[in-house]
Amino acid sequence: MKEQFIGFIGYSEEEKKELWEQALFVIDTNILINFYKYTSESSTKILFDILKWLKDEKRLWVPYQVGLEYFFNYEGNMTKQREGYTLLKDKFEKVKEDAEKILDSVHSKHPYILTEQFKPYIENVKNINEDIQEQLNQEIEKLPDTNDIHIEIMNLLDGVIGEPYSQEEIDKIEEQGRVRFKYKVPPGFEDNKDEKKKEYRTYGDVRYQQIYGDLIVWNQIIDKANDVEESKPIIFITEDRKEDWWEKHKKSIKRPHPQLLQEFYNKTTKKFYMYRTARFVENAKRYLNFEVTEEVISNVSADIENIREEVEDHEETEQFKESQFEIDSNIFSYLSNEEQIIFDNMVESTNAEGNSSVANNVYNNAIRWAYNKVISKLDRQIHDLIRVMSNFHNGYAGTALNAYNKLPNNPDDRIKNMTKIIRFLKDKIAWYEDQGY
Repeated sequence: MKEQFIGFIGYSEEEKKELWEQALFVIDTNILINFYKYTSESSTKILFDILKWLKDEKRLWVPYQVGLEYFFNYEGNMTKQREGYTLLKDKFEKVKEDAEKILDSVHSKHPYILTEQFKPYIENVKNINEDIQEQLNQEIEKLPDTNDIHIEIMNLLDGVIGEPYSQEEIDKIEEQGRVRFKYKVPPGFEDNKDEKKKEYRTYGDVRYQQIYGDLIVWNQIIDKANDVEESKPIIFITEDRKEDWWEKHKKSIKRPHPQLLQEFYNKTTKKFYMYRTARFVENAKRYLNFEVTEEVISNVSADIENIREEVEDHEETEQFKESQFEIDSNIFSYLSNEEQIIFDNMVESTNAEGNSSVANNVYNNAIRWAYNKVISKLDRQIHDLIRVMSNFHNGYAGTALNAYNKLPNNPDDRIKNMTKIIRFLKDKIAWYEDQGY
């Protein structure tokens, strides 16, 4: 019975131990790309050490599709390590500039306010900023060299990359994919939502639609497991977090998608399992007796968490832009002059970053900042108006409060509904005031 429901039943501790002792390890493209994003040398070193050891033991393999995606993407990621620190340097520098602009703006509009007494604080900000800049420069100097990382990856990939599919095989997988995605059969169906991935890529003698990239990798892994000469169970290491690879409870990953384990067993009669980076390192210590300190494991976990946050922010920003989620011009009326200066500076700084993920993060943070400011002000206004309304008509005040308690979480929809509540309250209050109440 277990073989019929292996995706749900999973493996015992003894079976996992046996799996780790026998399995061929397969890495995803994101595992390779993330080497350019680690800020800890210990994270970079331990991961390379484990993968090199697996290669020496002839237990490391990389699907051709993974290698191809790496070469399509690695150059755009070679600056990721420095981008965060560079952004911090720029943001701290702008703190002083923004403070000076705010003082100038207030003084020009309200010359009777004595702003001179605040200038020593600006000087203190400048001195602190210089210390921060020096510390950031030291952190940048300690970052692993990305050119060295690329050479290490090239050496790692040499001799372990599989063969490419023919165009005929790619066409067949894409045809199957259209049916699989319709019924949400993993992996890859989540990519069908990404308009950018519906574009084609061409290399060598083949072309493929990017939404089927994961499915191509999956087929190549299954083919490898069925290889007569190297028939082994598979452990797949990936940082993909979508629900076409994992079963989730709310937002937390529960286990590999049961359908993947079952399909793999049905087609190969072998075991398959998946891990993300931090668990992979922990289990390398546990099952392979690899020497890994708790500090190194902690560094890997911290690096991975930072990378995941960057990826999630980028994805949110892309969704944000695709849905044309923009601040309505009327909403700017709720920002003070000083707040508009800060917001304009935040948005302006994205231009210097081009189309990088840093620019996306900055833009996303600017929009969030503006919306949070506006929501906070509307929130106070609604409660003030409800208190006034309760003096005239408790029923209308209750109606407004009920509508407030049911406001949606989406910032755009929330603000639109908040402005409706405000208009409702203002209209009712104005009527009662006109009547002399």
